[in-house]
Order: sequence, then C-alpha cells, then structure tokens
Amino acid sequence: MADKTPEPKVMDPVYVNAVQSHFEVVNAYWERTTPTFIVKTRGKGYRQHLMKPAFKALADELRGHGYLPRIRWIIDNYHLSILERKAGGEENYLRNKLLFAATVLTVMLDGYLRSNNPILTQELMIGVPVIVNALIFTFGILIIFGVHEYGHRYMAIKRGIDTSQPYFIPAPPGMGGTLGAVISQREPPVNRDALYDLGLSGPIAGFVMTTLVGILGISLSFVVSNAQATRWMIEYPSIRFQIMPLPLILEMIATVLKPTLETEVLIMHPVAFAAWVGCIVTFINLIPAWQLDGGHIIRAFVGRESHKIISAAGVILLVISGYMFMGVVVAFFMMKAGGESIEPLDDISPLSPSRRLGLILYVTVMLLSLVALLPI
Repeated sequence: MADKTPEPKVMDPVYVNAVQSHFEVVNAYWERTTPTFIVKTRGKGYRQHLMKPAFKALADELRGHGYLPRIRWIIDNYHLSILERKAGGEENYLRNKLLFAATVLTVMLDGYLRSNNPILTQELMIGVPVIVNALIFTFGILIIFGVHEYGHRYMAIKRGIDTSQPYFIPAPPGMGGTLGAVISQREPPVNRDALYDLGLSGPIAGFVMTTLVGILGISLSFVVSNAQATRWMIEYPSIRFQIMPLPLILEMIATVLKPTLETEVLIMHPVAFAAWVGCIVTFINLIPAWQLDGGHIIRAFVGRESHKIISAAGVILLVISGYMFMGVVVAFFMMKAGGESIEPLDDISPLSPSRRLGLILYVTVMLLSLVALLPI
C-alpha cells in the first residue's frame, strides 16, 4: 500500500494579503499549525518606529476577519504569526446579575449596620431613618466599584478588546460588604500603549468617582469636640471611636469642608467611609505587581523581565503599608504559572512618550489614595 502524503497546508489569502499590504514579507512558513511570516517594515532597514502603526493597522484589519496577529523578534528578524480569534458569541448576563444582586444586599447590610449606631441615630442625625443612610452608602460603594470597572470596559471597547461585563463580588459586612468587581478579558491588547491605557483607565475613573463620593461623605460628616466624644463613649459603652488613617485626598477635602482644631474630631458619615474604602481599592489596584492594574501599567513601561523584579517590590510595598494578607495573596499568584501581567500582541514597540509622562499621574493618584494601615 502506498503511503499517503499529507496535503500541504494552505494559507488564507485574507491574512496573506493583509500582511503584504502592511509589511514587506521576506518569507512565510508554518510554525506547527500557526502561519508565520518573516517581515520588514516598508522601506530600507527595519525602521522600528514604523512597526507600531503598521502592526496596529494590521490588527484592526484582521480582527473583523476572525484573526489576530502577534509579532516577535527572533534571531535578527521580525516573526509575525497569525492567531485565530475566538468568536465571542452571545453573552449570558445571568451570573453578572445574580452576583450584582447579592452584592447590593451585602453592601446594604454593611451600610445598615454601620448607620444603625446610637451616635448617629440619637445624637447627630435624629429623625433620619437608618435605611436612608444605608441606601446612600450602598450607592456610594457600588458606583465607585462600577465606575472603576466600566472605565476598564470603556477603554477595552475603544481598543477593540473583547471583555465581559463586570462581575461584582459580595462579601460579609466589615469592609463595605464587597470585594469589588472584575471583568474578564478574552484577548490580549494590541501593544504596550493599549495595555497601559487598559491598566490606568479603571483606577483613574474610580479615583474621580471616589473623590466625588468623598466630597459628599465629608460634607455629611460631623465635627465634635474631643470632650463630647469622650462623654458619648461613657454614655454608649458599646461604641468605640476609632482613629482611621485618612488618605491625602480625603484629608484635603476635610480641610476645606470640615476643618478641625486639635481639640476636635471628625466623625465620618457612612458615605465618607465608602470613599475611604474606594481609596483603599484604588491604592491596592495601583500597586505595580502581578495582574493588578498597576502591574499592567508598569509591564507596559518596563517590559516583561523588569516587571517581575518590580512586582516583588510591589509586594513589599503592600506589606509595609499594612496589607499583609493582600501581599501574601499577590505573592502566591505571582509564583504560579501564568501569574504574569498580560503580554501584548506587539511587545516589541515601546510605550509612547506621552504615556511615559502619564506615569506622573499614576504616581500622584497612588499617593493621594494611599491609606497606610501601618506607619511607613
């Protein structure tokens, strides 16, 4: 019996023509089952500064045909591979809705317990139903987390990246009744610029909303004398006033709206606590480690290898800031396979100069939202 010769693989003219229209093709081959091209930018030499726009244009063209390109530098050549883009299909939002409903309930319970204390109900806010403060608190918490995630989603849509709707995560009362929200990213960003934008968009949007909620919360808060606070602690033995380290942004707001003397104390309204939680979330997300938003930002800035080193420094920053548990969690996932930040399809082209300047904004927001649970 004669041996059957395997049929030669044929490349799809769709991506062949697209690659040829944006690059000068030196050679084409199959890397196992992946069609791959050795390419140059148009003109003499490699002209790396032309690589980013050419590759982005190719990615935008191929995305609609069900393909995604990926480029690497291997032995003095650009190797451009063509990957199949998984069809998104129709998304079922049932899980998102159930998790959101559960989160509303846990946040409202947290807000109710936080609002139902005699200092507020019998001294400072007589006649205001507890449920009113609980509802305002719930709105404040959910809008901070929601705006954060939809900041990511907006940027993902703008960059043509397929992502899910946010998944809200309920939690027992104590730290706001929720662990936040996440979105699922189904494909990598095109280049480092897109990765940077994706990482920064959520924290910036969330920080702006946290500031607005903070203005509302501080304006609803109360300034009382230390002597009055001491009398209330004697009169209501179940209540203990706790000194909370305020992030710089809330300190600035309080200085303008509710200035206090050395003999006075600021009693935070539950909505102000919602902003306080929002600052913690913003700060943690901006830590330059693992797959946190700050990890994506720094990964886009310094590349893969340096990102690993900076991630270790980010874990140390978490620990010395008082977030020991979070530091352990991040360190654990960093050690697992696949625990690195997202690798863009074009990891060769550097971050644009304007985004390098944007690191000033990144550091500024991180410092403004820092809530140090331990002295640093």
